[in-house]
Amino acid sequence: MTKKEKHSAINNEFIDKYENDFDIDDEMGGRLVLVPFDTCFTYSSIDYHMSRHTVDAYNWSSSETKELVIEMEEFIDTLRIKYDLPE
Repeated sequence: MTKKEKHSAINNEFIDKYENDFDIDDEMGGRLVLVPFDTCFTYSSIDYHMSRHTVDAYNWSSSETKELVIEMEEFIDTLRIKYDLPE
């Protein structure tokens, strides 16, 4: 599997896992913005960087959002191990 295929596989698995819980907006710059379906606040959004495989949220995000970011980071770490793609 090439490095590009590994990146694509990680992105696809990430999207598959979270597409039922989040409205996912493609920012067309290599980032996805995930907003939970059960909220209308933009401060609950999470950014996913598709080439670095990192997630970020606002510093003033809710504790639930921050917990989701930690969960996503752990999931990304397992995908990096699975596809042998170091940080």
